[in-house]
Amino acid sequence: MAKSSPSGKAPRTVKRSAQSAEIAFQKLRKAILSGEFKEGDRVREIRLVRDWKIGRTPLREAIRRAAESGYLVLRPNHAPVVRKLTADDIRQIYALREILECFALECAWDKLREADVKNLRRLADTARKTKDLDRRRSAQFIFDSALHQLWTARSGNPWLITILERLFIFRPNYQTRDTNMLDERSDAVEQAFAEHESILVAIEKKNLKAARRVLRRHISHAGELLAALHESGRPS
Repeated sequence: MAKSSPSGKAPRTVKRSAQSAEIAFQKLRKAILSGEFKEGDRVREIRLVRDWKIGRTPLREAIRRAAESGYLVLRPNHAPVVRKLTADDIRQIYALREILECFALECAWDKLREADVKNLRRLADTARKTKDLDRRRSAQFIFDSALHQLWTARSGNPWLITILERLFIFRPNYQTRDTNMLDERSDAVEQAFAEHESILVAIEKKNLKAARRVLRRHISHAGELLAALHESGRPS
């Protein structure tokens, strides 16, 4: 069995490989979420090795992680492809989110901190007061993400957290596929923001029943909207 030298070169090599794999995974994830790699596109290893100037081993690790996370579909003896969702996929994903996020909220309820709620209020107020549309959408997305991540992180259930994190990836993956689709549905975006604020108000009032009710309705609305947009290919 080969041993590392006293200089520690082998451990450093392993560390560099892990860092390269992480960098490659983040680049791959960004390329998919930004739409550079579109649904159904083949991810060709040779091309990425050349374009990203990265070794095959860390790239393959990044591809494996991307597949485990749901971004890619691995195929025997063929290049992996970017996962292509159907409208039914989206409905099923959001049906799961509706059940699991409400459960996460219940699990997290007694663990929510005053500082958490104050931070969410600050984010919500910033989004509501912002007039510039691009900045408003950005602020709304930040508030949206922080709100959903709160009860996920505070649930105290690592299995639940892992499952929800895998489901969450499909939201930005679809929403950035064609940003104009949601930009042109400003009514739906504003409705989602109002629902998020209603959830926050219920949390501030320590009303779990109301928070759970609005959260369930919100996720159901979002799933139907995204499925309809996916089916039509344009705002409905």
